[in-house]
Amino acid sequence: MSYYLIILSGLMLGLPFVIPQFALLAWIGLIPMLKGLENRSWQQSLKLGWLFGITFLTISSNWLMEPIIKFSGYPLIVSALIFFICAAILALYFALFAVILNFLQKQFNVALLILVPIVWTGVEFLRSIYSFQFLFAFLGYTQSFIPEMIQFAQVGGVYLVTFIIVLVNTIFYVAWQTDKQKTSMIYGLIAILIIGGVFAYGRWELNQISSTKTNFRVGIVQPNIPQHKKLDSDYYSQLEKKLVRLSETEIQKNKPDLLVWPETAILRSYNLDRKFPYLKDYRTPLYVGGFVRQGNGPLNSALLVNDQGEIVNRYSKNILVPWGEYVPFPNIVPDFIETNLNHITPGKEKTEFNLKNVSWIGAICSEILNPDYIRDAYNQNDFIINISNEAWFGDSSAPRQVLQAAIFRAVEHQVPVVKIGNTGISGLISPQGKILKKTELLTTETLTVKVELPKREETIYYLIGDIIGRGSLIAIILLLLIAAYQRYNSKE
Repeated sequence: MSYYLIILSGLMLGLPFVIPQFALLAWIGLIPMLKGLENRSWQQSLKLGWLFGITFLTISSNWLMEPIIKFSGYPLIVSALIFFICAAILALYFALFAVILNFLQKQFNVALLILVPIVWTGVEFLRSIYSFQFLFAFLGYTQSFIPEMIQFAQVGGVYLVTFIIVLVNTIFYVAWQTDKQKTSMIYGLIAILIIGGVFAYGRWELNQISSTKTNFRVGIVQPNIPQHKKLDSDYYSQLEKKLVRLSETEIQKNKPDLLVWPETAILRSYNLDRKFPYLKDYRTPLYVGGFVRQGNGPLNSALLVNDQGEIVNRYSKNILVPWGEYVPFPNIVPDFIETNLNHITPGKEKTEFNLKNVSWIGAICSEILNPDYIRDAYNQNDFIINISNEAWFGDSSAPRQVLQAAIFRAVEHQVPVVKIGNTGISGLISPQGKILKKTELLTTETLTVKVELPKREETIYYLIGDIIGRGSLIAIILLLLIAAYQRYNSKE
């Protein structure tokens, strides 16, 4: 019976990442798991937590199969095995959650209402540090498309939203387990009031009128170039013409202040000392993704081109994707694997872009998933631009999950985010996390969005960062140290 409960919980919590309409399942999806973990040994908890993790990740992150199958060159069964190994390794974090919860509950007899949210959030934060930059499937992200439910992110980031969701799950579970009907109803009412309170606070925040200092028009080009064509030099001329044609049309139609191309829009390197080779006659500043060669290898970069066609500033991606952009532990990886992988050099500096008295920072592709990095790079700028290339993932849920993270970054800093993807999803996110304008996935589109630039104020999250996640992890470590000390003393 426990195995069925664990699998059910994995399904309920994984589904909202694939079908956002099931977002509210996150508020009750952990209950079956807590039931399944009742009165188990640590070995049983380990197995059940691991099973939950595999189920949860197989549902929420099945998009990983897309690039493995299409671009690895391995047979389907080998690709499936690689995906399962990845899921099984990451699932160990959920096994760790189950084991720590089991141990601490027995050692201290502390109420689940305290332990479960702390342990889950602490382990989730730990996963953000040691998971090869796999910063997907954080529980708070399930609420991304309900703006009212995520406004607390400006206080404590995604980990505070996760903490609240897990707390509500735990209260509902305690209500279910309580024998006394009156007590059970009180617990249930408290859980409902917390959900209602979160929603009410979010609605209040959304109704606040923020003063705007100016508007800035950003043109978005979503060329929708399939990855196999981006990688094939026979298509380069055709792709260049498509991008230029789309750009010319958008410039003539809407006259944006800045035109943006996605990450590595054209798979080529640019010489910083030469003029940008495209759109020379249009006198429109461009922000484009491309490679810059420096030192030992190419840098995945974003370039600002002024209205004279000169490259005046650049940012190179600091945080690379392991296996996708660089090879971790190259000395132990077999040559036949390493030779088929990218070897991109990481950037070293954070860059602030300025144009017409407007400033922004650029996050390239997966960097938008990292709240700590964005907070470190952000310096009360007017907005954030995220360029990306999700063509690797086809019509899977991966582009939508990247959008979920971008929404949280907007709320955390109360700053507009402009997102531009090769195959989508592109658009404009308000400082409150509302999607004001967006494209569809796998469509060729251009549009110009009017970014209303609010007067800058530091959010609580900007000041304190991920204190909820970090504090939860520290609390776990302290409790484990106290438990170890108590056991050591009892033996003496």
